[in-house]
Amino acid sequence: MKSKFKLYFVVCSLFFTGNAFAQADTVGAELKVAILDMAAALYNSELATAVQERLSVETENDSRRIRELAQEGTALQERMRVDAEVLSEAERRTIMEELEEIGVQYQYLEQRVDTVVQQRREAFEQTYSSNLIQAISDVVEEQDYDIVLRAEVALFYKGALDITAQVTAKLNQQQ
Repeated sequence: MKSKFKLYFVVCSLFFTGNAFAQADTVGAELKVAILDMAAALYNSELATAVQERLSVETENDSRRIRELAQEGTALQERMRVDAEVLSEAERRTIMEELEEIGVQYQYLEQRVDTVVQQRREAFEQTYSSNLIQAISDVVEEQDYDIVLRAEVALFYKGALDITAQVTAKLNQQQ
């Protein structure tokens, strides 16, 4: 009796499991899925390009000074290497102090530029997030997608599912 019950249970389990998988396949076949890289859609837009150009102008002086400091530091290090045998202890100390001062200035300017870039990026994202959402909604509506997944959560997807370029195009049309 027990073996008949076990056999009945196994047959029923297989039937219901197979039926559930068949239903899942049917539902999956009906869904229209898309993948979206939201950051790429936003930052590849013409809006982002314009903001980046303004930011480059805003940080131009600091960026130029950072490059100059890097060149000065490299030149001093090269001098220390080449003239190591003929430099007096006082000259070495002076060069090391100059290198230290250059390093402090370099780090300060680099942090200042990074802070400005981060602030502008956050402001850009806050300002244009509603535009991005609208562009996504427009593409989803036009293409009749059932599900849109962020590219970051998808382990694998075919390029045909990616709607990032379409969303960027919609963003560009909003201007």
